[in-house]
Amino acid sequence: MKKGILLLLTTLFACLDASAQNDPNKLAMTSVTVVCSDIKTSATWYRRYMKFKMMEYRPEKYAKMIKGGFRLNLMQGQNTIVLNQINFSKGKKYVNGIDKIGFTVNQFDSLKLYLERYEETFVQKDTMDVNIGYRTMTVLDPDGNKIQFLEAASSSKNYIVLPKLFAISSSDYIMSLKWYKAKMGFKELKLNDEKNIHFQNYLRKDDILLELIHLPYESLETTEFMPVERDLASFDALSFKIGLAKTNAFKLDNNGNKIVLKH
Repeated sequence: MKKGILLLLTTLFACLDASAQNDPNKLAMTSVTVVCSDIKTSATWYRRYMKFKMMEYRPEKYAKMIKGGFRLNLMQGQNTIVLNQINFSKGKKYVNGIDKIGFTVNQFDSLKLYLERYEETFVQKDTMDVNIGYRTMTVLDPDGNKIQFLEAASSSKNYIVLPKLFAISSSDYIMSLKWYKAKMGFKELKLNDEKNIHFQNYLRKDDILLELIHLPYESLETTEFMPVERDLASFDALSFKIGLAKTNAFKLDNNGNKIVLKH
């Protein structure tokens, strides 16, 4: 019975996604670079659940994958911080950086079942986020990076996954808020429910959502390494593109994150 369900799910997710026709004058997320412990394991994970296709593969070095117009770059590396090297007075350990990326998916329930059957780790399962208007779930990739899925209605029978959200952790969130507003044109969303989000802001620019997470001021001011609750890996860079950019292109945000905007 279980084998039959897995076969059905595998067949379902083998469907190709429809080509997304994005307005070139709107902000689009175009790529992410992830440092990982094992290229083959990570590539298999992203192919299984998100149907990324391999473009170029160098064992134990890197893999370049693509889904629609979005590119996934996997780099094998050892971006680590030894946990005992960072000891804040209150015993908490935080690092500024790219905390999460998110994608809309049109077959949300089937994907959830698929993830459950393979016993993937959920950070948050099937929650309605009234502030952004999406039903969501968040899982960990093989290296503990957070991948969020947001349910998107679609009449298509094909499996469609599109980049939608990224999250930034910052100990100076006020400056980060001002920076993303001024440099990328993000605007704050009006909150519908504040009881669970005292330490974050939501912003939007065209079809892209930004979750800004507030960290304590004693947070480590570096993005050269991953958040210290993980043993390895990180989101190293995110790239965006807009056809009629009203600002100059750049390669770093105010915290030194590799946030790249291209014309």
